[in-house]
Amino acid sequence: MISNEFNPVVVTGIGVVSAIGNCVTEFETALFNGKCGISPVTLFDVSEFACQLAGQVQCSDLSTGFLPSELKRVSRCDLLGMNAARQALQDAGLHDFSPRYDRGIVLGGGAGGMLSWENYRRAKWQGLRAGPGKLLNSSPCTLTDILAAKYGFCGYRSTVTTACSSSSTSIGAAYDLIRSGELSMALTGGAESLCEVTFAGFNSLRVMSPEPCRPFDKDRKGLCLGEGAAVLVLENYTHAVQRRARIYAHVCGYGFNSDAYHMTAPHPEAKGMSRVIRLALENAGLMPDQIDYVNAHGTATTVNDPLETKAIKDALGHEHARRLVISSTKSMIGHCLGAAGALEAAAAVLAVYRQKAPPTAGLKQADPECDLDYAPQRAKPMGIRYALSNSFAFGGNNACVVFRHAT
Repeated sequence: MISNEFNPVVVTGIGVVSAIGNCVTEFETALFNGKCGISPVTLFDVSEFACQLAGQVQCSDLSTGFLPSELKRVSRCDLLGMNAARQALQDAGLHDFSPRYDRGIVLGGGAGGMLSWENYRRAKWQGLRAGPGKLLNSSPCTLTDILAAKYGFCGYRSTVTTACSSSSTSIGAAYDLIRSGELSMALTGGAESLCEVTFAGFNSLRVMSPEPCRPFDKDRKGLCLGEGAAVLVLENYTHAVQRRARIYAHVCGYGFNSDAYHMTAPHPEAKGMSRVIRLALENAGLMPDQIDYVNAHGTATTVNDPLETKAIKDALGHEHARRLVISSTKSMIGHCLGAAGALEAAAAVLAVYRQKAPPTAGLKQADPECDLDYAPQRAKPMGIRYALSNSFAFGGNNACVVFRHAT
């Protein structure tokens, strides 16, 4: 334990692999330019599905720079996360990875290495050689274990699976571990790979769009899935200052709760959504009118977008909500499920750091039920002191994280 006193928590490193960029610089440039990375899926056959698009990571070789011994039993999901984690640690200026018990890992996960399992099954059906060792990387917790061993993070270690809010929940948990003094530093965020089972599942719900998704637009046709990873280095503020680390933003609060209403549908009055925002504000010690920007869950479904709009109004006040800027990163990278909260948190941190709200790509005319400022198509330079990052998952698993400008 490094201290029993309150410890401010800051973000000192960011790593990103996504459909719009395979490093934080590429991601940031594309994010603020409103680049849409949603394109035809090539990882598996999608010809039988109504939707054939997703935010697929375009990278010729995710294994570059890793040792052969590190690549023996890793999935595509693991490789996405390994790349993001390596970037985040480099970005934070960390080079000494001798074992440390004051460093931990809390990551969010979803389907994990399910794509590897599907490839194994496909190979067996085709009569090809496929050893059972290919199945060892299917667990969502594999990435957490790999990173702990590679970088000597010997402290608290956990993998969170709360559907689409998994990696937002992991950020809140890592924040608590640092604030309490149990850790001085944590790797947090999440990774997700596209796979056939999730693609089929969302298509069966009839919520998928045949074209790139347009959150909050009156003509939106549903969501698009995505994949990727984002890893943040969270650090005790004093520790970060002592080693002269760059500080992107402060993490200053979070909220978790559950609708306890339905397996897939949110509460029809957005009670859980609005309450989790209030919980995050309470945890951060903030008043509603202190929030400047919201990185929305923004799935582009007919149900989610109006309910999230209602939740923001209910939690922050109708008058203040109309002064906010809100945007959906999913308009560019798709819904990345277990990694969604991490990628959107990275976008919110960059918004705070650059003092600019990213746009909602493709938004032409807002749904009348979505009557706030969603930064249509163009980024908005603005003063952002505090930002929210919302994640509202299946099962009503809601999470909200609050970030503050570093000065």
